[in-house]
Amino acid sequence: MVDKYVITSIKDSKTFDAGSKAKNDDRLILEKNGYTPLDISNSNSRIKKLFQGIWKIKQIVKEHPAESYVIQYPLYSIFIIENVIKNIRHYTPNAKIILLIHDIEALRLRTDDKKYIEKEMAVFNSVNSIIVHTIKMKEKLVQMGVTTKMVVQGLFDYLNPQEMFKNEEKTNKICYAGNLEKSEFLKNISLEKIHLEVFGTPKPVFSLKNNVEYRGAYPSDELPKYLNADFGLVWDGTSLDSSKGVFGDYTKYNSPHKASLYISSGLPIIVWKEAGIASIVKENNLGIVVDNISDLDLITSNVSSEEYLLMKKAVINYGKRIREGKNLLKALEVAAN
Repeated sequence: MVDKYVITSIKDSKTFDAGSKAKNDDRLILEKNGYTPLDISNSNSRIKKLFQGIWKIKQIVKEHPAESYVIQYPLYSIFIIENVIKNIRHYTPNAKIILLIHDIEALRLRTDDKKYIEKEMAVFNSVNSIIVHTIKMKEKLVQMGVTTKMVVQGLFDYLNPQEMFKNEEKTNKICYAGNLEKSEFLKNISLEKIHLEVFGTPKPVFSLKNNVEYRGAYPSDELPKYLNADFGLVWDGTSLDSSKGVFGDYTKYNSPHKASLYISSGLPIIVWKEAGIASIVKENNLGIVVDNISDLDLITSNVSSEEYLLMKKAVINYGKRIREGKNLLKALEVAAN
């Protein structure tokens, strides 16, 4: 009997998609710690997705049942995950099911879709425990009717094969990496004293202003070696005054994967004060928590050399932790008991 499975929808690891990197990393961390991977390939064929997500899972659970299942959420659709959970419950009724949250559409793109929200909350209430990103995400889900045990992971782990950037003196550079379709605020940034380097896809269709430079896109495992800056910027949405817009609002609850990218690379971060990870940043001295980014020149210049050195040391120590998968393993230990 297989003791433990991790169920993951898999994409090509040589991708620019941070979501794929997060799931692939968590799968590897769990595999190294006794979980057997049960993968569903991310095919463009809807029929193949249904076949793998329903029939394949059913056959494996039936023939090789396990005591514990970690499901990396979301799978392709509510329909598929409902069937996965139903089959696990049918063939291994005493098994423990843990949802490992990557994204929650009820908090992101489907905040006004009542039927979808009801279905998603029902999925959450059908498992034994859920690993969520932040305290704010947990609190919000409780408000929305989730009664299942929830454990806060905090920042995502990030398996980073590159060396950390361990400069101890500021170089007047900030970097931003991510999905640039969600980053309209970039067109409004103009800088005098510092330089902002932008990485990601698609290439911006809007013009970048003074001292803001587009540096291209790289696969997730290669990107860290290009992030030679004082700080990594964690921001989404349309405005410099706050993280507004659909994706900006989501940062109130989630743990952006770019935060883990920066910290695992040795970079302190700049984050919105209302962000779900703001308390983690403050408690661990991992960067600067700000009201807005309308004056990045001033924000960074206000950090003294002594303050930056302490911040840098804290980031390097925390970065080592998430390079080793310790946040997930700690949360999983609590979720499984």
